[in-house]
Amino acid sequence: MRALDHAERREILRIVSLNEEGASYTELIGQLGLQTGKFNYQLRQLEGLIEKSAERRYVLTPLGRKAVTLIGMIGQEVDPEFEKYIRAARLAQRSRLQPLARHLILGLIASISVILVGYGCLTYVLLTEGGPILMYVLLPVLFLIALGFLAWLIRALRTAPEILSRLERRVT
Repeated sequence: MRALDHAERREILRIVSLNEEGASYTELIGQLGLQTGKFNYQLRQLEGLIEKSAERRYVLTPLGRKAVTLIGMIGQEVDPEFEKYIRAARLAQRSRLQPLARHLILGLIASISVILVGYGCLTYVLLTEGGPILMYVLLPVLFLIALGFLAWLIRALRTAPEILSRLERRVT
C-alpha cells in the first residue's frame, strides 16, 4: 500500500497498464521525465507490482493489476461520508521516523539532565573546596549552555511531530 502512496509510482503503474505488452525502461523514463536515480528508486519501490518480461519490458504482476484497479476505484468521486476515513488513514500512515525522533530527543534530554547534575556537583565542590579562577567562569557558562540546550530539546519534543510530518511531505 505504501508503494501506491506516491504519485510517480502510481503514474508508472498507469503507464505500464496502458499497453498489454508493458513498457520499456526508456519509454517509462521518457514519459515521466525523472532523473535515472530517482526513477530506479521508484521502480524498486514497485517490486511485486511490476516485473520485467522476457522481452525486458515492465509488465504488471497479478497484484499490480489489482493495485491499478484499486487506484481507479479510489480515484473516482469520493462520497463525503468517506472523508473522515480517508483522513484517519492518512494519519495512520505516519512514518516510523516520528517515534524514533521522539526517543532520540528523550535520550538527549536525559543525557543533558545528567550533565546538569554533574555541573551542579562540580559547582558544589568548587564552592566548598575552591579551585582555579577559570573554573568560576567556565562552570556557569557551561551550565547556561546546557540549560539552554535542554530548553531547546523540550521545545523540539513538543513540536517534533509537526516538523517531521512537514519534512515527510517534502520528501515524498
